[in-house]
Amino acid sequence: MRSPSPPAAERPARLLAPALALFALLLLAYSGSIGLRASEGASITGDEPFYLLTTQSLLRDGDLDLRDQYARREYRSFFDHPEGLWRQSVPGPDGRLLSPHDPGLSIVLLPGFGAAGLPGAQVQVLVLTAAAFALTFVLAARTTARPAVAWLATAAVAVTPTAFVYATEIYPEAPAALALVAGVLLVTAPGRGGPVRAAGLAATLTALAWLGVKYVPLAAVVAAFGLARATGRGRVALLGVGAVSAVAFVWWHLATFGGLTPYGVNSAFAGASTGELLGEHADFADRVYRLWGLFIDRRFGVGRWAPILLLALPGLAMLWCRGGIRRLAIVLVGVQLLIATFFAITMMGWWFPGRTLMTVLPLLALPLAAVLDRGGIAVRATGAALGAYTAAVTVALVVAVRAGHVTVAVDPFDLRTPLFTFPAGLFPQYTAWGTDTIVLTAIWLGGAAAAAWWAARRRRTVPAPAASPVSAG
Repeated sequence: MRSPSPPAAERPARLLAPALALFALLLLAYSGSIGLRASEGASITGDEPFYLLTTQSLLRDGDLDLRDQYARREYRSFFDHPEGLWRQSVPGPDGRLLSPHDPGLSIVLLPGFGAAGLPGAQVQVLVLTAAAFALTFVLAARTTARPAVAWLATAAVAVTPTAFVYATEIYPEAPAALALVAGVLLVTAPGRGGPVRAAGLAATLTALAWLGVKYVPLAAVVAAFGLARATGRGRVALLGVGAVSAVAFVWWHLATFGGLTPYGVNSAFAGASTGELLGEHADFADRVYRLWGLFIDRRFGVGRWAPILLLALPGLAMLWCRGGIRRLAIVLVGVQLLIATFFAITMMGWWFPGRTLMTVLPLLALPLAAVLDRGGIAVRATGAALGAYTAAVTVALVVAVRAGHVTVAVDPFDLRTPLFTFPAGLFPQYTAWGTDTIVLTAIWLGGAAAAAWWAARRRRTVPAPAASPVSAG
């Protein structure tokens, strides 16, 4: 059966200009993120220097062994802490010293780092982040058939503090977001997938996996949706290329790290098997609060820094009720939330809030667009106010970091501007389980349930946009 022609709002030619405009504006905006100090002692910190150390080793030695970089203190070219760079891993049985991270990001950064060191790598991540949100706009426009609303929703998510900071942080989250959005675009493109599209999808998901083994569940979800929509030959191509990719991935990890993940060489988990690592990190009782804490915690909740994202949450119910391929975005957000809740070591790490959600953060533009499109004048006015507040917090953060009042990885939540401190009492703090924490949590969860109920009813009472290949799902 032939697929119907997409409405004018969804035709690629009509979406190219606004996508490029968003890309250009984000390139300009994200340039303000370059050079934000991560800690008082160093411009980058946490895992960042170790990704670059591997990139440096690949460029200078052609391997992943970091012994020469430590011996020659080559990290001094990008890591400015006066005490030098600590060791994050232990030597393997053969004496090699490997970074406890998948090499995908280090390989991606070869051009930028090779050309201009740390600033070049940051610019490269910046470009990839802007591209991720430009593609997200295309996806949101296809989903809502409202390009203007999709553009505004995507821009609002793109300028949240989390997106702004990670636009130049040396972490795989933003490049992984680009690969994920590209994969979803391939799956949701009009028509049924043939062999060429299937091979492209397999390549995209392979890149996602090599950016980090923690992204394999996301890749598996997109692959499953791709298989369901592909033609017979497309399924064969996707399964064939995917099988080869999976075998290579498993073989290389076993040969290089002695397990399915690189975490076994980490000095904190040295010698642990893959099963032991998963078992150690999976703890339901102590971590279930993260399901909502990742959004509303007073220090590390993304909704605390960017309340516009809270408005997107009822939109998830809207998209789910509309069914079809839109549910893919919801499933991906849900899977990443479960990983961040039950398998990430901490949600309050030595990094800027929202890191564990950054990979699916662009996808929240889809439910946000749905809410703005269908919520009426009051909801749109609320969205405009929350969007303006969120952008103002981002600006205030940049000003404070530039002035040396806070750093982005150690104490960003000590931001003292009244804009940020005034609403602090509305959010629970999960490092102190007092009565106020329990009461505030109950209020927030009750409000979330009411918002989901409203969104589901709104879906049934407001006419849907004109039918499209995506909505037909």
